[in-house]
Amino acid sequence: MRFVLHEIKLWFQNGDDPKSYKFLADRVNVITGDATTGKTSFWSIIDYCLLSGKVNIANTIYEKVEWFGIHLSVDDKEVSIARKSPKRGTVAADVFFDSKALPETPEVNSTIPEIKTFLDAEFGIDDSLRFPFGKDLGQSSFNISYRHFLLFNSLTETVIGAPETYFDTTFYGKTEYDDALTHIFNLIIGVNDMAIIKAKERLVEIEAELKKIQRQQNKNVRKQKSFESSVLALFNRCKQYNFIEYTTSFRDPEWAISFMNDIVSTNKEVIQNSNLFEEIENLDKRRIQIQSEVNSIDRYQRELKSYYRNLKKSSDSLQPIEFLNSKLSDQLVDSYETRVFVDTLEESLQKIKASLSRKVTPSPEPSGNLAELKKELEDVTKRLAELLEIRKDYFSRGEKFMILGEIKHALQNLPLYDPKPIDEVQLNNLNEEKGQLEKIPAESSQIKHNMRSMLNESIQRNFNLLNSLPAYQNSRIDFNPERMILQLYPEGQLFPLDNVGSKSNYMFMHLCVYLGLHEHMINIEQTHVPQFLFIDQPSIPYYTGDNDKGNDDKTKLLDAFKLLNTFLEYIIVDKQDHFQIFMVEHAPRDYWENNDLQYFHTVDEFINGKGLIPNNVYSS
Repeated sequence: MRFVLHEIKLWFQNGDDPKSYKFLADRVNVITGDATTGKTSFWSIIDYCLLSGKVNIANTIYEKVEWFGIHLSVDDKEVSIARKSPKRGTVAADVFFDSKALPETPEVNSTIPEIKTFLDAEFGIDDSLRFPFGKDLGQSSFNISYRHFLLFNSLTETVIGAPETYFDTTFYGKTEYDDALTHIFNLIIGVNDMAIIKAKERLVEIEAELKKIQRQQNKNVRKQKSFESSVLALFNRCKQYNFIEYTTSFRDPEWAISFMNDIVSTNKEVIQNSNLFEEIENLDKRRIQIQSEVNSIDRYQRELKSYYRNLKKSSDSLQPIEFLNSKLSDQLVDSYETRVFVDTLEESLQKIKASLSRKVTPSPEPSGNLAELKKELEDVTKRLAELLEIRKDYFSRGEKFMILGEIKHALQNLPLYDPKPIDEVQLNNLNEEKGQLEKIPAESSQIKHNMRSMLNESIQRNFNLLNSLPAYQNSRIDFNPERMILQLYPEGQLFPLDNVGSKSNYMFMHLCVYLGLHEHMINIEQTHVPQFLFIDQPSIPYYTGDNDKGNDDKTKLLDAFKLLNTFLEYIIVDKQDHFQIFMVEHAPRDYWENNDLQYFHTVDEFINGKGLIPNNVYSS
């Protein structure tokens, strides 16, 4: 993305005239000067106007300034953004936004969210990036912003000579930018890490949906097995009670239910059983009653016969009295007592004879009743035996009918088999989508390998231009994306160096990384990162507090400046593209002016007391 910084402007609180710093496109724009003159604050001002959420500008500067403003071009669009100065270390929400040059005096006319939305769009953050698989599937959990890309536009004083840090995440917000660095880096080198992130997130969602469908399928299977098991148990019970032939095979639950329902329907017999038990009960009562009457008559007849036998015995025992009276009366003691005794016995005998002579004939009714009763008893006993046999058979049949009733009830109360239908189309779509998404990491891995190789080629091209690292002249470089550092492999060695020596060496390596990274992004026509680089004092490894540097240091610093000059020439002339560098430096301007570095342009010199804030503003 072409990006040109045209102007940085400061409006002061005391009403003094604003101060402007103007820059040229396709140049290394340099502000050089002494220490503590505010040079490093230029990137903090640019970042603040690009709506940073934190204040990196020194308080000694923002306390003198009313507004900070930048005028720039993004591709073919002219943009001016001004922002009120922070108050007590807190960013201001008052902003000015316009599509032309900065005004004489800015006034609030927009909001931070509106400007951020505009910048997001200009930095290529659109729906295709936020929603790599369409809005229907939502955006990835990583909320990307144009500000993430600024990380690759600033080679700050903090990291320019650091052995283990190449990107100053602390300047922007360490935790957030550390977390985002790998994703953003992959994106800018040509690997759509957002698609990978979303693919992984979507795979998690798909797996959850597939597991939900699988759980429903398992539930349906369990229901079906329970249903089939219940139907099979009923089917086997019907076999047990001979409702179904034992050799009949179970086909399927639906067939078995229909078959058993037919059995229940065809065996519906209305059994009139209520009179059977009543009749048995009545016959049993009548049998007992008749038996009782027969027993009574039998007992009466036995007692009557016994009575006659006893009378006859008494009569026979009194027969001698008659003999005594007729034959031997004269021989008896003639006394009153004897006579009374004999007469009494004789009288008794006569009474017995009289009783015996009266033949008592029983009424014909009892004997007639007895015969009828015995006949009735025989009939009742026979009928009762028949009914008892019927009842015995009834109990056997009744049990079967009770079982049949139980089977009918069980059929009506089978466990409900109402499986939730599985959307096969959705299932197939999810599996197909899963298959496609699972390919993305593998495909991205190959792309990442290719892009990393291309990036290394660009870094290596710049590294090979250096003359100040003779000890590593034929080394192979490799940017390690896991550690986010550049590693040197000396010729003939399989492993990288753990330490490349001085801070000067690391400064050169940082320059090669940033220049190689931007060259690579231009090669692949990457649209998110501005073709712009702020470099904060490459001379730091050599700076001693004065301008008296040794020849070796001057040679190395000049080698760094020549690398920048050659890079711009390569991009502008060879690549027919554009790039702008803004560098703040300690080195005097004769470094580039006396060495024919035609792409260098001096914006200002902060010497002899001059600085970012004019002396009259400080003094007032």
